[in-house]
Amino acid sequence: MKIKTLALIGCLLAPIAGRASWFPNSPLQPTLDALLAAHPQRAWQELLLAVGQSNIDSLHWQPIKNEIMAQTSCGQELMSNPPHLPATLSLAIISRSGLSSLGYQIKFSAEQASLMQDFTLYNPQGKQLLEGKLLPNSGYQEWETDDLLAKPQAGLYQLEIGTNRYPLLIADNDTENWLARKGTRNPQLITHLPETVTHCSPPALSWQWFDQGYNQIGLKRPIELKKVTQSKTDTETNTLIPSPPSNKVSYLSASASIFEYQSGVKIEYIHRVAIPFSAKP
Repeated sequence: MKIKTLALIGCLLAPIAGRASWFPNSPLQPTLDALLAAHPQRAWQELLLAVGQSNIDSLHWQPIKNEIMAQTSCGQELMSNPPHLPATLSLAIISRSGLSSLGYQIKFSAEQASLMQDFTLYNPQGKQLLEGKLLPNSGYQEWETDDLLAKPQAGLYQLEIGTNRYPLLIADNDTENWLARKGTRNPQLITHLPETVTHCSPPALSWQWFDQGYNQIGLKRPIELKKVTQSKTDTETNTLIPSPPSNKVSYLSASASIFEYQSGVKIEYIHRVAIPFSAKP
């Protein structure tokens, strides 16, 4: 890791430091020491401990988290303890905008569960957000919260499965600004996508069609962007709305997402924006 990167992170920590130094005397100092020693797995454990025990603004720990992700193949080298998960697990933090779909939601999903086990997801204050039962040999399963008016808090969440707990560090990504709709008759999709963390996949953009009950119809379609310049800010737009795959379509949305891995769990951040369209007769 470059010393310049560590120096920048050290500057971000200055407001919570007790003294001025290369790495300030703060709850995050052991994490930075581990990173400097090229031990990203140890740095991750130190970061989880620091965020779990101290009230640290995500402004200070999120750049460090991104650096750890960059050094561990987007978190794929951050093995869980115990190392084997009972299923292929995903946790999605979703924001939505447009028409009547404003708000946030958290979704947990599992595939190929090997055992019947109860699970519970807790927020940083220990409040239960989701609970359910993993059922073996039942294919894809998912659970989601009711619509949340407030953005899910950044911090250390706990996923409890059976007798095991998996800490998950949820960041404060600015998802609600990733996509915006401009116009109604001939809508344009405006994007302000986040920078890609090294060794993580770039943001994925797609169209999704839904029926009246918000069940997805057909497969996602990738969004092809056309880059334009507006004032001094580069944005990207798309004006071509795809044709509905079925006459049962009632809603269209555009989505942007990024993901990483923690303890073998896929952590995904998603933003969806509703797009008005005229159904063909």
